[in-house]
Amino acid sequence: MAFAVKSTLQAVESYLKASGYVRTVFVGEPKQPVEGAGVSAAIYMTSADVVQLTLNGTIEVHTATIRLYADMLREPLEANEFEMSEITGAILSDLLGEYDLGATVRNIDAGGQYGSAVSVRWGHVDVSGKMYRIADIALPLIVDDSATLAA
Repeated sequence: MAFAVKSTLQAVESYLKASGYVRTVFVGEPKQPVEGAGVSAAIYMTSADVVQLTLNGTIEVHTATIRLYADMLREPLEANEFEMSEITGAILSDLLGEYDLGATVRNIDAGGQYGSAVSVRWGHVDVSGKMYRIADIALPLIVDDSATLAA
């Protein structure tokens, strides 16, 4: 079975680029430090699961991670935390209000109807020697008919 996750990633990427909340959007995790001030975002797939078969196809959950990055050493320290909190809240508010993101994305599985709900985990990560404050948004998306069933 093959999942067509490219369109799911592109739908999330398009939203983030148009949102104006982040200055740079990457598909995949950056391998080099992100240059410049402000918050950047990376999008990558966490999982893709068929959760139901229908007469005509599949219902799937594609879980993407949106990772927000801010320079951990930026001063004042609270400015980083406040900015990351505000951007995370705005992105989640917009995404939950948008609901479907177009394409084959039926809706965001906010409450975890088919498993995990939308969530945010905070932490730090080192990217090639530079430390970042991060917020990982787990974004489960209910998708119709992206899996190719083969006999």
